[in-house]
Formats: sequence, C-alpha cells, structure tokens
Amino acid sequence: MRLFRKMISVCLMGAGLCLGAAAQASLEEQFQAANKDLARCVEARNWTGALDVLERQLGLADRIGNPSIKADVLYNKACYLALSGQKARAIAAAREAVKAGFTDYEKYAADSDLDSLRPDPEFKAFLADIKARYGPRPLAWDESQAPPPFEWTFDGPETPEFIEMRKEFSIDEVVAGAKDDYERLRRLTEWVSARWPHSSSQTASKTDPLTILREAKAGGRFICRDYAVVLAGAAKAYGMPARVLNLLPRDVETRSEAHSVAEVWLESRHKWVLADGQYGTIGELEGVPLNGLELQAAFAADKPVRCASGTAVCAEWKPFILRNAFYFKTADDQRSYRRAFKRQLVLVPKGAAEPHKFAGGSEGVFEGAVYTSNPATFYAPPKPGTSKKTD
Repeated sequence: MRLFRKMISVCLMGAGLCLGAAAQASLEEQFQAANKDLARCVEARNWTGALDVLERQLGLADRIGNPSIKADVLYNKACYLALSGQKARAIAAAREAVKAGFTDYEKYAADSDLDSLRPDPEFKAFLADIKARYGPRPLAWDESQAPPPFEWTFDGPETPEFIEMRKEFSIDEVVAGAKDDYERLRRLTEWVSARWPHSSSQTASKTDPLTILREAKAGGRFICRDYAVVLAGAAKAYGMPARVLNLLPRDVETRSEAHSVAEVWLESRHKWVLADGQYGTIGELEGVPLNGLELQAAFAADKPVRCASGTAVCAEWKPFILRNAFYFKTADDQRSYRRAFKRQLVLVPKGAAEPHKFAGGSEGVFEGAVYTSNPATFYAPPKPGTSKKTD
C-alpha cells in the first residue's frame, strides 16, 4: 500500500490564479498543512481523521479554483472511504471524482486502496463504464503529413565534463564488462535510479549531470527531469546519442503533471529506446526494447511488456506512463552543458489539439514548438556530425 503518494502538490502560480501574493501563500500553506495532517492520519490508519482532513481540502480546492486539485481530493476520498469499509460511499465518491475530472482508468483499476470494492457489482459496472469512456488506447498518428525538418545536437564522450563525471563517480565500474550498448544502457538506468530518492517538487540548482550528481551525493532529492538529464548525459558519455524526452498528458494545459525520461539511440538495435531514470526501468516487448511511442501503444493494448530492469516497479510504472504519454516533446539542442535550444519538436496524436501552455498558464514550456503528427522525424536515426563539442 503506497498511501503517501496521495499527498497533493499545489502550485498556485502554475495554476494561473489571479490572487494577491498573501492570498496565494495563505491558500498554499493551508493546503500543505492539511497534507501533513493527512499523512499523520494515514500513518496511524485513522481513516475518520483522514476523511475530515479531505473535507477541509475540498473546501480549499473550491477556493483555489483549480478543478484538477478538487478531482484529486475526491479520488483520495474514495480511497480512504474504501479503506474504512464504507463501500457505498466510496463508490459514490469515485463517481464524483470522475465527474470532477479524475478519469484515470488505470488508477481505479489497479490501486490497492480500492481492493475492498472490487467484488462489488456496482464497482465492477463503474470500472467497465470508465474503461469504455476513458480507458487507454494506442495513439494514432498521421504519417501522411510531411515531417518537418528538425535536427538534434548532442555532445559526445570527448566532452570534458563527461570525462570528469565518469572519474568522479566511478561510472566506468558500472558498465565494465557490458557486452553491448543495450546492456550498458540497462546498467546506467539502474545506477541513475539509485543516486537519490525522488522528490515531486525539488530540483537541483543547475540542469547538468555533474551538478545534479554532486548535489544528490550531498543529500539532494530531485524531480524526474533531473534523472532524465543525468541518464542522457551518462549515455552520451559512453558514445550513445541521447535526449531528454518530455511525456505530457492529454490535459497538459490544465493539469500540473508530466514526466521526463531519456531516449537513447542504440546502434546495435538501430533504434531509439526509452529509459526511465526515475523508475530505473526499460520496457521490452518480445525481447525488443521500446521507444516512447511503442511503449505507450504496448501498454495501452495490454501487451505483455517486460521491464528489463527495475522489475519491482513495473506494475506501478504502467499506469504512470499511460497517464502522461499523450504528447511527446524534445528540444533540438541536447548538449548537457551550455545548451541553447531554439526549437522543440512536439508530437501530437492525430486529431488532437496542439498544446500551447502547461497547467493553466505557463507558455514557456512550449517555447519554439514545432508541431507534427508524423513520427518520422522524431524517430529518425541521429545524423552523423550532430555531436558538437562544448567550448
């Protein structure tokens, strides 16, 4: 049971609210204080107390005015009602959560907190209904579109900082004896995952692999992006072109959630492969490691994806990927040091709207965006000569 994952993060500025600074601080402080009270109740398995806190959070969510926060609270309410044995009320809360916008079928289908509801015919009917309406489906792409011209720039193993990183963190020992680039990538993925505990809100002071690793060694805890940056850098340090890939949900313009991973070019397989540094895992289907689009399609179709590393988290990884892998985004300059990107390539599923902002207000996330529904450019092999030495 992973109850503490249900603590809700609130970023009022990210939600684009027009409140005064004092009001913003007050609402955020109240919500975070409620989160701490909720954590204490959950730790003590005091479900009555937890439900009282959630009622408080529902009132705060109404004042904040962000529908996704209210939907999250209602989902939590369904979970804690189920844990307290109040099955009818739990199912009613789950229906409220769906109506408010929490439509993540995989969560309802797999969350152990709802296990007491699963034999109930009403809950079975509820699951069938949301699966039909919101269940995962492989995304469709428009390969008839002319793919836009787009080139990536990578830094290679001769980059001085990569040489310094390999020595300072003894990474050569991690990959010693690897039989090919795929085994090397698997080892690096697991190694990066173990460098620090994940944080949903903290970031390193700079977004380069050396800074992140040094601050993690000193006790830092960082977000998914920092795992992706370090893993992409580690791969490039051993001659594998790699990029940071942003996975963005269908409702990216209103929900403050996304995920960052690395995609690495494996010359031995002649393909891009998604490697998740946070989860420490790579997905395989019938022995073939998958890129981002392939992974989404395989998970959505319930194909038997095997986690080549990080097997302990595979069941948790699937719904998380499905929730976030709708839009795919990566920048043109993938150097780990002194990068200065000008454009970002955004893959948009066929028939979907082009996103232009993140979580209600931040348009900088899509700065320089080039939109396409044709994956041909996105998954083309890296061109020779796209590596550039850092000065």
